[in-house]
Amino acid sequence: MNTFLTSRLAWNDYQVILAVARHGSLSKAAEALGSSHPTLFRRVRDIEASLGTALFERSRQGYRPTAAATGLLELAEEFDRRLRDMERDAEMAAAGRLTLATTEVLMPRIMPPLLARCRRELPQLRFNVVTSESLANVRQREADIALRSGGEPDGDLIGRVICNIEVAIYAPVDWRKVAEDKLHQHDWVTVDETLGHLASSRWLEAQGLGRHAVARCSSTLAVCRLIEEGLGIGILPCHLGDANPRLRRVSSLMTDFRSQLWLLTPRQLRGVPKVSATVESLSAGLREMKDLFEGRLIGSRRAR
Repeated sequence: MNTFLTSRLAWNDYQVILAVARHGSLSKAAEALGSSHPTLFRRVRDIEASLGTALFERSRQGYRPTAAATGLLELAEEFDRRLRDMERDAEMAAAGRLTLATTEVLMPRIMPPLLARCRRELPQLRFNVVTSESLANVRQREADIALRSGGEPDGDLIGRVICNIEVAIYAPVDWRKVAEDKLHQHDWVTVDETLGHLASSRWLEAQGLGRHAVARCSSTLAVCRLIEEGLGIGILPCHLGDANPRLRRVSSLMTDFRSQLWLLTPRQLRGVPKVSATVESLSAGLREMKDLFEGRLIGSRRAR
């Protein structure tokens, strides 16, 4: 697609092309754009007529971009990314608001004191808190800072390792002794297939302990709640299990399943004062919780 042809298009033409390519359906694209199916049909037809080439193949499966659309889509994606970056930067500058992405499992015990600390140190800031397991929201600049477990991030993100995240097996606090060599004698609460990629989940299945699951959950937080209620034993991160007075650790640390806690930001935000100050505040608060993450704060609930 040459420069002369693409110069015929306005930004809203690129929006139409991008929406249809992303959704693969005129109806869904029209809904996303706040338009209608007939209007979008005419728009696509007029754009193709002005360029003298077909941009989409129509079939029962929907709209599929042609080879001729490739260059336009690359431009549209770049325009869209830059526009979102400008909108987010303007919002940050005007309102002092940051979007912080984290995971559900960190919300009960970790995030409340962290955010309270940030508010004391940076009272001018306001936070949007998003819970998601994916890093896509950070890469796409839908979040300014992310707190995640895992390995080293790719080149789009920069960050620092705060500490290790250890896991262990937990039981309800009033259960009798649970021996590590007799785990198959107990009921279990486990994650379901949506979290089957976790090393701890694969270990449970390899050990045959999945057969003893009386409940399978789509979140670690749900596993924790069901263990609290006495449904069975289960694997939890220490920051969740050790801080819970209704639970008791019944195993040694399962170091094969150790992960790392990362504090991440998009590379484009490096040096932005509000982001840097927030990262420093969060880092300091998280370092104070290092013993909790690494399983050194079990007190009177020591495995027995």
